Amino acid sequence: MSFIDSVIAFIQEYYIDPIIHDSGYNIFNTLTWAVILGIAVYFLIYSLQKMNIKIDAKSMAATLPFVIAGASLRVVADTGTISPPYSYILITPNIYFFVFLVTALCLIATLLLQKFKVVKTFHLPYAALGCLFILVVYWTLFSVGTVAGWWVPFAVATVGIGAAAIVWVVAKKAGSTLFSDKMNLTILAAHLMDATSTVIGIEVFGYVEKHVVPAFLIELTGTALVMYPLKLVIFFLVVWLLDKVLEKAIEGENDKDKEQMGQIKNAIKFVIIILGLAPGIRNSIRLFFGI
Repeated sequence: MSFIDSVIAFIQEYYIDPIIHDSGYNIFNTLTWAVILGIAVYFLIYSLQKMNIKIDAKSMAATLPFVIAGASLRVVADTGTISPPYSYILITPNIYFFVFLVTALCLIATLLLQKFKVVKTFHLPYAALGCLFILVVYWTLFSVGTVAGWWVPFAVATVGIGAAAIVWVVAKKAGSTLFSDKMNLTILAAHLMDATSTVIGIEVFGYVEKHVVPAFLIELTGTALVMYPLKLVIFFLVVWLLDKVLEKAIEGENDKDKEQMGQIKNAIKFVIIILGLAPGIRNSIRLFFGI
């Protein structure tokens, strides 16, 4: 086999086949998608700054419907109602590009409305388009699926948020200032909800984990409960390092640079929230419909 044939075979096995067969992740495509995500986040932050869009609570809240719709749209592919090659659009990483494109087009459209003074700010019409996206996705899901695990989304939200509250109380009692930033608590809650959805899916419904590191640890320990300490360790390392690095970076900077760094921090943390919230929603809705 020639070098070119080897490269083609490698790409086919580790990148194309997982999309075609929806077989999950491996070490190669996981690292590749992570690098692409990092590059995408950089250009996203750069673009938002150029458009003078503040990455604050209002803009993040307005974007949330698109996150919910995108995560739920992934379940449409799981139903098997969309045939190849169209179904490949809804498989990772293609679905991220598709949802990003829809979100970006809606954002641009509502920014134009704001520019021409049709609306005061883009936030409300932007969020409304996201809610319309949600309605279309769930109309599709209820049209092709039947409710099975109706209790799962409630359990995921209750246990995930409850676990985050316990960690917050313990951290506060220990004198930690980690949760003085409310986004940190939101990150923790999102990822503990994701962990809860995984535990319910595997331990109750017999599903299988597709991500490389979690799958290895679950196999090693024999229980999906390992997701909780895994999420906590990753949370404390990533968030603590992120806060410390950015705090160090803005020392001695002027107010404009501090505001810019604050925007960067918000953007990165919002992406981290999405990385926990999206799979948690997808898992919960899939179990809700018994897919």
